[in-house]
Amino acid sequence: MGSKQEISAASATLPEMRQRKAVNPRSIALGLLGVTFICGLTAYNDYVVANTFMIGNFLPVGLLLFFLSFVLVINGPLHKFLPRVAFSTSEVGVALCMMLVSCSLPSSGLMRYLPSQLIAPWYHAGTSSDYAGVMKDANLPDWLFPTFERQGAARSNEPVVKYFWDRVPLEQDTIAAHISAVPWHAWLRPAIAWGLLVAMVVGAVLCVSIIFRRQWAENERLPYPLANVYLSLIEEPAPGRMLNKLFSSRLFWISAVSVFIIHGFNAMYRYDPRIWPQIPIGYAFWQIFGDPPFSYTDWGFKSATLFFCMVGITYFLQSNVALSLWLCFILFQITKMLFGTYQADFSAGMQDDQNFGSVLMFAATIIFVGRQHLLLVLRQMFSKPTADEPRGRYLPYFAAGWGLVLCFLGIVGWAMLAGMTLGSAVIAVTLSGILYLVIARVVAETGLMFVQTNVPLFKPWYFLTQGLPESMAVKTSVTSFFLTGWLGQIFVHDQRESLSGFVSQSLRVADGAAFENERSSKGVLSFTACLLLALGFGFVVSGASMLYVEYNFGATADLRQTSPINGYSMQSAVKSSVLDASKNYQARGGPMENHNRWEHLSIGVIITGALGILRLRFASWPIHPVGYLLAFTYPMMTIWFSIFVGWLAKVVIVRFGGSTMYRDVKPLFVGLIIGEVGAAAFWLVVSLVLNAMGMQYRAITLLPT
Repeated sequence: MGSKQEISAASATLPEMRQRKAVNPRSIALGLLGVTFICGLTAYNDYVVANTFMIGNFLPVGLLLFFLSFVLVINGPLHKFLPRVAFSTSEVGVALCMMLVSCSLPSSGLMRYLPSQLIAPWYHAGTSSDYAGVMKDANLPDWLFPTFERQGAARSNEPVVKYFWDRVPLEQDTIAAHISAVPWHAWLRPAIAWGLLVAMVVGAVLCVSIIFRRQWAENERLPYPLANVYLSLIEEPAPGRMLNKLFSSRLFWISAVSVFIIHGFNAMYRYDPRIWPQIPIGYAFWQIFGDPPFSYTDWGFKSATLFFCMVGITYFLQSNVALSLWLCFILFQITKMLFGTYQADFSAGMQDDQNFGSVLMFAATIIFVGRQHLLLVLRQMFSKPTADEPRGRYLPYFAAGWGLVLCFLGIVGWAMLAGMTLGSAVIAVTLSGILYLVIARVVAETGLMFVQTNVPLFKPWYFLTQGLPESMAVKTSVTSFFLTGWLGQIFVHDQRESLSGFVSQSLRVADGAAFENERSSKGVLSFTACLLLALGFGFVVSGASMLYVEYNFGATADLRQTSPINGYSMQSAVKSSVLDASKNYQARGGPMENHNRWEHLSIGVIITGALGILRLRFASWPIHPVGYLLAFTYPMMTIWFSIFVGWLAKVVIVRFGGSTMYRDVKPLFVGLIIGEVGAAAFWLVVSLVLNAMGMQYRAITLLPT
């Protein structure tokens, strides 16, 4: 503990620190440094080293590694010894928000798919006449792709395609040679064309997030568990101290270090099982559940891993939300057992169609509950707000509303220039917006770090083509369907790093760190500009980084030597979601299903709607519709058991210790989160260091992905 003189001196600097504006050259520079770190390193870490994903979910390892290092190693000592120089919470908050939104760019949020989806269709067209026929029928304009010298399937042999799949042969192993290996000139045109589309998508998501921020944060008081984790990390320490309340808590360090040690033993077991013991953190009941009716259940029910971070996050959820998440998954497994026992069909197609209905109804519920606030925004788009009306914190509501309209029209126009019909473009853009909205709401309300929905962007065309009588069926063009699947694969297929989830979290962090007392956008527009700066800068850095690793590495550096390095996007993703889907749609309107699509969509709508109505009408109703929404999804199979453990721990603590004990043990559960993410970050760095030294390593994956 510091002396009285140190504390007095530090206290005297607090007013000076708090007078500094949150947005200033220091906070912007720190934010851009973080953006460079996350966007520049992710492609190499994820797809060359094949390491733990740098981002991977809404609690990014790379981001926490950066800010834990900054808070503990740099800003903490500054607070104690040079408090006038130390970064304030508001400054660090601005930098963190800039880095948060940039996490949507370098991997699954965008760059994992965008460059590869411009190359892979032509590569596969050169290996399959069917795929060559799909590309010919799609008849896409050249400005969507890198610059080619040939036409049609012959493009598969061009260097820009061939070396993207393999690697450019180099005579010299120098940095200059590796940089010049990338055909930058060939990628300039698509960088501009797709950059324009990305800019409009960013604008639309930002406008929607700003519009819904007040409704969710102030009117409905959603918990934003992940935002609260970030805020607890960057909170200022007391005068004269190096660490804030969280890092000064004994419970925090006990839980964090314990989790770190457990994962340390298990990681070392991967390296040398003869010496190091393995500490079980899950169960595997494959043999016990090998016979009916348990054999009809999903793998996530028969085998599960305990994720300490999810246990910690669940502690901060409303108990009925946590209950709904794991209970609906269990009820879904019971349903599968009953259907299997009586030899009834409950296929994946049925589940997907029910999930589609649930997504649509969940979005409708969001809009219905927020209708008064949305009407206020709509009024301000056409008239001046009254003196007592809220006007939007990070952008005036009239600007956010009209910005959304312009971005929507711009995206539709871009899609039509690419070859889509007006109707197809409107359907695709609207459904994309619904998916972005649903993901942002789920993350804000549940804090789930790993969320996905099973809704491909071309799903409506299956209903309009196969789900209606032949005389009423509506079929779109091959080009429109191809582009719908293509855009869906790039922007909304892999939602674990969705832009909307990161933007909504960043606005909530900004509320708590810097702008909570701001009632309008006056003086806050500079923060919005920082987010746009981070996204624009991150787009350039992450795009260049992805192209660099694609053209310079033909296989992963781990023991598996997987080729190509971004295999999922280059192979199965583009085939299943774009090429095969387009071929099947052209031939028979889509995959043939034995069930009534509209019937199962209606089931999803009715169940989600009923749960939503019961929750709105009866305060004690225990089941939240988000449980049914996510019950069919891969992430819930992965994390349901951890949610159950976190819910059970909270119930026991509140039951026997009351609200006082609930507050007292909060640091312990934050420690579970930071301990696991810290362990993941540590072993990520170990893999990078061993790879740089030319030594063998094991990629240690600790978080749900």
